[in-house]
Amino acid sequence: MSSKSGIITSLVIIVIVFGAVGGILLTTNQYEPPSIAVVTLEPGFGDLNRDDNARQGMDNIAVNYSVQYYIPEELPSTAAEAETLMEELAESGNYLLILAIGSDLESAVESVAAQYPEQQFAILGAAVNADNVASATFATEQAAFLGGVLAAFLAHEQPYFGSTNFTGEIGILSGVVGDPVTDDLIAGFIQGVEAANETYDLNVGITQTLYVGSWNDTTTAEVRTYTMFVQNNVSLIFAPVRASMPGVRAAMFRAQAAFPIQQRNAGRLPLVIASGANLDYYGTADPETPTDPSYIATSVVPHFDWAVYDIVDATLWDRFPGGQVFQYNLANGGANITAFTYSSTYISDESTEAISDYIDLIVEGTIEVTP
Repeated sequence: MSSKSGIITSLVIIVIVFGAVGGILLTTNQYEPPSIAVVTLEPGFGDLNRDDNARQGMDNIAVNYSVQYYIPEELPSTAAEAETLMEELAESGNYLLILAIGSDLESAVESVAAQYPEQQFAILGAAVNADNVASATFATEQAAFLGGVLAAFLAHEQPYFGSTNFTGEIGILSGVVGDPVTDDLIAGFIQGVEAANETYDLNVGITQTLYVGSWNDTTTAEVRTYTMFVQNNVSLIFAPVRASMPGVRAAMFRAQAAFPIQQRNAGRLPLVIASGANLDYYGTADPETPTDPSYIATSVVPHFDWAVYDIVDATLWDRFPGGQVFQYNLANGGANITAFTYSSTYISDESTEAISDYIDLIVEGTIEVTP
């Protein structure tokens, strides 16, 4: 397998000074930085979601340390294939750490770690109870709750709220049925909408969740997103769809052009709340040079990048946190929503104050968000 990783190679230069002779001998030895193998399932990097988020953590580590990452050119498509791959990686003995991304690899990591007790493993998004495995979990339902609160306010504040042709309903578009990660996200999001409805008397509805049927089907994602906005007249869509996100983006701009002129003049926008990575820039007219406004109001982010940095940093310093579970949540900021960098022009003060209040209530335990 070939590697996509950027390999940093250094030369160790040894200088020996011979005082009596006055000569200097220079010798060079090749230095091979420690290697970390990364295992994730398709669609993998470029998914605008957890894998790209984790990749950011790798990039951050590479700024401060000489380390190389091995990512297979051909990613496994099933947990069984990933398990076989991890067995091969562990058998080679070439990797300081084997890093698995996603709760769908929990059983595979547990199995391979038991077979190779001397190999160091890490898993992001799940917890494996083993001395040679470091784990990271994320309270994504807490962050999604805040996304639901914001969605309720935005839907209520949209033009024509409550009219016969614009009900102020919220749509949900997910990737595949039965995925536990997105199920937690959706559960937290719905609880946030319901809490805001009850506390602030917003009376916003939620339509039945639709599914793309894949993590990487931009065509279906575009069709479903456009249909919800234009035919079903939803105000906003929560879209944890991973690599299908380009289809959502395309539909947002198509829908904006298709809205009735009265609604466009009044300021109706095809708003989306994203998930998995900070995609606020992705809802702007030009993601390469983003400026206000963004049709993506905020993103629900479990900071896989933080987990990568924390675990790899400790491992490189010979403090591998085997048996530990790093917990990222609203209290420490490791699972949160983004800060409205490109959406502040239409985010109301009332909604941001409500979000701040809910953060306090969740952190202190007054409100428990149920995954």
